[in-house]
This record gives sequence, C-alpha cells and structure tokens, in this order.
Amino acid sequence: MKVYWDYRDVDGVGPCKVYFLNGIPFTFDEDEVPPVHDKEYLNKQSLTNEDIFKGSSYLMEEGFHPLLDEVELDECSELPTE
Repeated sequence: MKVYWDYRDVDGVGPCKVYFLNGIPFTFDEDEVPPVHDKEYLNKQSLTNEDIFKGSSYLMEEGFHPLLDEVELDECSELPTE
C-alpha cells in the first residue's frame, strides 16, 4: 500500500496538502500550502471535508487507516509528521 500527498483545494478551507492511501483521501494539512507560483492544484479535482471524512472512516472500518492501524506501506510512502 502506498501513502502519498498532493496539493488539492478543500472546499471551505482552501489549498492544502491532502494525504491519500491508494487514492483514498484520509487527512489534510491546512498549514502546508502549495508555493505561490504552483497553481497546478487548481486543475485537479477539489475535495470536500465530507470526502476526506468518508475516506478516513472507510479506512478505519476496514482496519487500514495508516495513522491508526499497523499497515504495511511501501518505501516511498510519506505520512504526515504530526
């Protein structure tokens, strides 16, 4: 399994660093915003808090939430620091 992050616009919050497990969003960091010159995230699908809540809830129910469960991740995975 792979955890990765991407800058996305989160409705009601703005641009954030969003973390995904195999394509499922599960948390975001609103303190980590894209560099001012990087507007590529505007071309990507924006997310709602509900999208992230549903993704996080699903992973918890299945026992695969990378922040709460012991999940075998590949060496390229990057988890939030806090």
